[in-house]
Amino acid sequence: MSDQNAPTPPPGHQDLPQQPPYDQPGPYGQQPPYGQQAPNGQQVPYGQQAPYGHPQGVQYQQSGPQNGTEPPLTRDGDRLVGTFDHLLNIVAPAVGPLILWLVTRRRGPLADSEGREALNFGITAAIVYVGIGVISLLSLIGGPLALIVPLLYPLLWVAVVVYAILGAVQANKGLPYRYPVTFRFVS
Repeated sequence: MSDQNAPTPPPGHQDLPQQPPYDQPGPYGQQPPYGQQAPNGQQVPYGQQAPYGHPQGVQYQQSGPQNGTEPPLTRDGDRLVGTFDHLLNIVAPAVGPLILWLVTRRRGPLADSEGREALNFGITAAIVYVGIGVISLLSLIGGPLALIVPLLYPLLWVAVVVYAILGAVQANKGLPYRYPVTFRFVS
């Protein structure tokens, strides 16, 4: 089909070679259409992606240990996990350190000890948060506690932030940290 409004080429002009239709294999260096195999079992050219499920695509080796155990953390990774164990108490007391400790406790000694310590501190802080909540419910009746209880939540949060940062700094140095007032639920 030709377009009637298209300009006519000047005499002696050579047309550029046209691309083959999409359903026909093209010249070397072009990827075959999606879902079709390259003609004559040719390899997909370098730098181009083979279609999904194509047998000639790159075969990746499974990395990591084959027996189902996690690889041990490096020394820096162990310190980093210990640092984050403490810092997670700021945003999610008890829950954040619990999740991180369960994932990394068998991968490094500092990750295990600091995760356990941060978890114990987070549980203690959560119990105190609940205790303040109960006291605030009782103070609704009235009395002198009604003036003091609203100040306890911010004070507890500041204490959690300060001790979590102190623990994170110690863990980042590779040293264990013990919170001063903590019930040891997980040992």
